[in-house]
Amino acid sequence: MPTTESSFAGKFLRKIKKVDTDQIEAFLSQVLREKAFLEVIFDSITEGIVVTEQDMRVVFLNEAARQFLALGNREALGEALTDLFRAEEFIEVAEEFRREGQPIRQREITLRQKMLRVFALTVVPIENEEGLATHSVWIIGDRTEALRRAEEARQMHNIESLATLTAGVAHEVKNPLNSLNIHAQLAAKGLRELKEYLPSDARVVERTERSLQVILDENQRLARIVDGFTDAVRPVRPELEKENLEKVLVGVAELIAPDCRERGIELVLNLDPETPPLLLDPKQIQQALLNIVKNAMEAIDKEKGRIVLRTRLRNDHVLIEVEDNGCGISEEDRLRIFEPYHSTKFGGMGLGLMVVYRIVRAHRGAIGLQSQPGLGTVFSIALPLDERPVRMLEAQVDPPLEEQLGEASERAREAPKP
Repeated sequence: MPTTESSFAGKFLRKIKKVDTDQIEAFLSQVLREKAFLEVIFDSITEGIVVTEQDMRVVFLNEAARQFLALGNREALGEALTDLFRAEEFIEVAEEFRREGQPIRQREITLRQKMLRVFALTVVPIENEEGLATHSVWIIGDRTEALRRAEEARQMHNIESLATLTAGVAHEVKNPLNSLNIHAQLAAKGLRELKEYLPSDARVVERTERSLQVILDENQRLARIVDGFTDAVRPVRPELEKENLEKVLVGVAELIAPDCRERGIELVLNLDPETPPLLLDPKQIQQALLNIVKNAMEAIDKEKGRIVLRTRLRNDHVLIEVEDNGCGISEEDRLRIFEPYHSTKFGGMGLGLMVVYRIVRAHRGAIGLQSQPGLGTVFSIALPLDERPVRMLEAQVDPPLEEQLGEASERAREAPKP
């Protein structure tokens, strides 16, 4: 890289007394054009870039950095970078760099706020011709989405690997369970016949019958568990058809409304009436929503429980939200919530949300959640649109649930089959 002395600008400055006014104006115009060009380039970079002097005063920052620091219309030039950082984690890195003066490369910083965000921070000192550090460059990259995709790929790999393993194990376990069930039934039948010939030993026979009944009950419980495993890992092949999403959600609401009333939970429908028919498997989407809603019902342990089923029309997808005001989910559980056999419920198998995850993925959709312990949870499912509809005016305040169910059911019956 040429030094100031050997560069064109250096040579120009040495000869500035011999240069006429027109040449000076042309030079300054060129410098301004190059500066504007570089600013356009830096503003197009997705990473935040901040240049500071040795005392941490900001001399330049690009648009991505302004957005990351939430500066708005604030000028920020000349201010201390530590005054612009809002998170203590970034301030600690700034203090470390000020203290040691050594480059910091790809330092991972995790912010645990409403949503978990992960950043990669690089700090590099800039030296002048004498080798003295005069400035530093701060590069801030948001790695949250990349890590989310990596975690999603890891979960899919785990699910598919588990599906192959569990299918084989379930098949091998089911055969001896069937045999045990048959022979236990034969033994119970033999005992009933033996009781007629050994009346004096009737108590012994009855105790044996009770023991056999326990064996039969536990055998059936094991069979149900195996069936649950098999259903969870069975390949999800949706039978796609054009269907009104409103009809699907109304069906879910009608199924859970009696249970909600019994538990004292308010059920609210907030459906966008302009959502067009989607290409989906109605039974699978209903199953996915029921699994989420049942989890929401079990998470509510307060008197004024509330569950909201909501749809929102976006540019290229429909967002389905299931919101509750239950106990919420801890950060540790949020990171593993869709993994197989991970359950926060006593006695739960941890397969319900794995089934939801696989159904949504099979529909080319995405699923996520936001939650805070003690404040509730919002599960979000995004399903792609086949075509973008024309938006109308926003809907008015929602009527009561019973009225919505009646009106929505009527619309679903009268709507022509897509």
